[in-house]
Amino acid sequence: MASQASGEVEILEFVAADYSRLPDMFAWLEPELPATTVAARVPAMLAQGWRCVGAFAGDELVAMAGFGVRHHLFSGPVMYVENVAVLPDWRARGIGVRLMRWIEALARERGCNKITLDAYAVNAAARAFYQRLGYDPRGVHFVLEL
Repeated sequence: MASQASGEVEILEFVAADYSRLPDMFAWLEPELPATTVAARVPAMLAQGWRCVGAFAGDELVAMAGFGVRHHLFSGPVMYVENVAVLPDWRARGIGVRLMRWIEALARERGCNKITLDAYAVNAAARAFYQRLGYDPRGVHFVLEL
């Protein structure tokens, strides 16, 4: 997927070296999850086809989103989006929208029928963001901690 530049921020798919930046960025989403745990999980996720796209201001990673294609019996190929994060100083500049539009274009290229994602029920700002982009909250995500 080609880059998408606008002003000071460029949207690019991660290259191998960029994945080392994930623990710092992920700390904004899940501060209680140790950076060592995040770093240790990346290789398994990459092996499953998961990737990231980032918003870069020069060499600084200011936003990211993870994505990967999944296959479901009910809908065929689906692009799943997770771990969307924009650093606080970079919010309200349209960067999250640009990341999502980049992923949507990639999903179309890959023949996906849908894009799915989860947002915490308590995160009203995230839910409102996705709804503004046209995402429909269709279900409830259940979790059982083991």
